[in-house]
Amino acid sequence: MPLDVRICLKRDFLLSISTGSVTFDDILAGMDDYLNDCNYRPGRPELIDLSGVTETDLNFKLMSSLVREVNDQVPGIKLTTKTVVCAPPGTLFGLARMYETLAELAGGIEVFTYDTEAAALEKMGLPYSTFEALCAAEEFKPVSRQKEQPSRTG
Repeated sequence: MPLDVRICLKRDFLLSISTGSVTFDDILAGMDDYLNDCNYRPGRPELIDLSGVTETDLNFKLMSSLVREVNDQVPGIKLTTKTVVCAPPGTLFGLARMYETLAELAGGIEVFTYDTEAAALEKMGLPYSTFEALCAAEEFKPVSRQKEQPSRTG
């Protein structure tokens, strides 16, 4: 899958690293996995790395849908979710800025777009200058596809 979605429980944030060709359906699948993960917490800050994306089908309409999806994590409640996006200059950066503007208009999700890893990591309050250093130093749990079921005894 072109999305590697992980959770850093110690620092309480989600990290999503995208590579290759990433579609809207890939993003929704990764989000669905996260929402059904046993460590899911509504409103958890998100760090999104788009620097490895080579192709995408995202457009204005799909970005609007994505903002709605994030804002509807908990039906009936608009959460404030801090999302920091690192996107390379060019089309992906433009799409990320579009997402940021749509989020601003919708309320709820707060998106901050940067074109360097160092700036994105600084905005997250993390003491690293690269995603490689972050991943080497911090412990991450990959998202699972289902919540833990309560044990049945008796």
